[in-house]
Amino acid sequence: MNIQHRIDRPYEAGCIEVYGDEPFEWRILDHAGHLVRDSAGNGSGTGCGYDSPTLALRDAIAFDADDSVVPIFFRHGADAERENAAQAHRTADTLRALALALKSAGSQAVLDSRHATDDEAQDYLEARIAVMERIVQELEEAAGRLHAATPAAAG
Repeated sequence: MNIQHRIDRPYEAGCIEVYGDEPFEWRILDHAGHLVRDSAGNGSGTGCGYDSPTLALRDAIAFDADDSVVPIFFRHGADAERENAAQAHRTADTLRALALALKSAGSQAVLDSRHATDDEAQDYLEARIAVMERIVQELEEAAGRLHAATPAAAG
């Protein structure tokens, strides 16, 4: 099988692959390599038949992000615990990335406050900086709680 693209699933453990030599298809695999969904098996018997591997990848990511999609098989409980722990770690990493971006915005606001032209502008920037600092603290604490909770979940 000719794999055109292979990426980690953005929202779950596993990977997304685009395969074939025009037409292209996509498939989603869980962390253990089990097939979750394959565009070639969409019920029509012919597959989706993408002309572009990039478009196939786009649709696979969109499909994988759809929360209304129900997994097609049930996994052993230990696998679910491992996947939940992995999801908690990814969520914590996302929270840390958000906190980092907000810290950067806060740093810019501090720089901007040096150039405030009047008291009203200075008050606005100081209030904005204070709120950003509280949000950063909340995000970092939430990320820490998620990381602390996952060892117990992963058993």
